Amino acid sequence: MEVVHIPLDRVKLGSVRSRRHMEEHRLEELTSSFQQTGILQPIIVRRCGESGYVLIAGERRLQAARNLQYDTIPAVIHSEDRSVRQIQLVENLQREELNPLDRAEAVDHFMKEEGLSKTAAAKRIGIPRTTLNDWLSILDVDEQYQQAVLNNYYGGSSPLTGSHISLARRFSEKMENPALFRVALDAILYYGLTRSETKKILDMVAGRKDISIDEAVRAVRLIPRERGDNRQWEWDVETLVSYLARSGDYLVKTRDDYLDDLSVEQRQELLRQTRALKKLLDEILEKVPGDNDTQVS
Repeated sequence: MEVVHIPLDRVKLGSVRSRRHMEEHRLEELTSSFQQTGILQPIIVRRCGESGYVLIAGERRLQAARNLQYDTIPAVIHSEDRSVRQIQLVENLQREELNPLDRAEAVDHFMKEEGLSKTAAAKRIGIPRTTLNDWLSILDVDEQYQQAVLNNYYGGSSPLTGSHISLARRFSEKMENPALFRVALDAILYYGLTRSETKKILDMVAGRKDISIDEAVRAVRLIPRERGDNRQWEWDVETLVSYLARSGDYLVKTRDDYLDDLSVEQRQELLRQTRALKKLLDEILEKVPGDNDTQVS
């Protein structure tokens, strides 16, 4: 694999793209890294015309290089006989750069373009079919559950993953009752069930068929509160402000020596959670009506 340096102004984005969302803080981190160490990982392109190139993989690296006004960028020029979508998928999956929804959509497009079954696609990508099923499961649910999976991915409080969705789907099919699919998902969210707990609970209901999911949950673990009504799930600004105030009060008490004493694992987890929170807060700031016109003193 030969790495060459090509002019940045000759590289354009292709129509086939795996990434829908580019996290601003990740781009800023990459730009800063390039300033310190240079570009260590080449982008992947294919030729277009006599002297142009189309990007296959490395969109964030390309953007960071442009932010720094580089003239050239290291690249690997790929032959035309390879699937562009497959190259993008494999690189992004290896680097864990796609969120669950982007990943599922990219895999789905790849399968449709190549006319592949799930078994064949899993083999081409290099993962077990069960993993592929879990990835694709997010495409089969309503937006509220997709957002819950993304919330989990970005470090939020939601327990829901693709694996949970697959378990709920198999459960409803085994019970021959499609309505139980949403019932299971709602129970997972309400009780904050782990994958292991979910499997035990759904297996218990499917095996006995004379108990409800709520009763099975009580048999598996102690329930901290009764379900009652669903008012606690309604969004209200007072609750949000209360949590933000408590978080802010805790953060201002953080001293440098506390952070210096953290282990490598603790620092990595703190950074992950902080970045996830920052992303969610940035999205709220963008959505608050009239925020740009309001001055807070």
